[in-house]
Amino acid sequence: MKEEHTIAFYNLENFFDTQDDPKKNDNDYLPNGSNHWTENRYVSKLEHITAAIASIQDNKLPIAIGVAEIENATVLKDLIYQPVFKGEYGYVHFDSPDRRGIDVALLYHQKVVEILASEKIPVRLNGNSHFATRDILYVKTKIENDIIHFFVNHWPSRGEGILASNPKRIAAANCLHQKAKAILSEDVDAKIVIMGDFNDLPISKSISKHLHAKSHKNIGTYEFYNLATIPYNKKLGSLFAKKHWLMFDQIIISKGMLNGEGIKITSPRLTIHGDKNLLYFDHQAGIYKPNRTYSYHTYHGGTSDHLPVYVALDKN
Repeated sequence: MKEEHTIAFYNLENFFDTQDDPKKNDNDYLPNGSNHWTENRYVSKLEHITAAIASIQDNKLPIAIGVAEIENATVLKDLIYQPVFKGEYGYVHFDSPDRRGIDVALLYHQKVVEILASEKIPVRLNGNSHFATRDILYVKTKIENDIIHFFVNHWPSRGEGILASNPKRIAAANCLHQKAKAILSEDVDAKIVIMGDFNDLPISKSISKHLHAKSHKNIGTYEFYNLATIPYNKKLGSLFAKKHWLMFDQIIISKGMLNGEGIKITSPRLTIHGDKNLLYFDHQAGIYKPNRTYSYHTYHGGTSDHLPVYVALDKN
């Protein structure tokens, strides 16, 4: 690579448009809804998100950006039409059955990243036909001469309690690992990048046991290396909740991204983008926290309750 490229993931915290969609639970995010989600507030959030992405890397944008908590294609179009994207970005997105009406997507630089295939991977929970959550997004790309497989995730939350919700995240991990294993069965050196808001920690069973994402680089054929391990061990996090920093937003890679020729990732860790414009000082807690857009229907005007995470791509 002639110049350093980065890839990133960012949970955009309930990025809804202002139009009513009868098929989605978007009533809170309407002008007359409980959040009073007006066009001015929507445009403000759009501008904040754009500025946050633009601040990740000096003078250029990440070539691939996984995003979570987007309502639909409308907000993605409004985002990539912002001047900073220079008309050079596209997106991959599928509607999923999430009860909150939010999805994941992949933004990509069309002159650098070629989309070869894409599909949504439903998350099935055995014995619960009423359970619906975000699909996992799979995108097969070509970057220069390398095939790179991206998975964008937003696993079920801990809202009902960690133990009660744990089977749902394990189900997501199993679905993801099954697809990734199929790719590796055809090519043990396949280059796979798994990113997302997993609503679990690097040491959680869903990630460490079921996804087989390890804290070390000495990984087997169907295992992965978790770039969030080092920040997590340093007690860093991508969001702040219940008086703790939580490392929910992670980037995980296959052995093919660590070794061999062509594009790879040599950094042992991801970077949490704690730009000052994404934070506010909580005087009661005495620390800086992500400046979110809403909390309990109170408008704060911030960008997101999560911080972006990113990593640089290298090439031999």
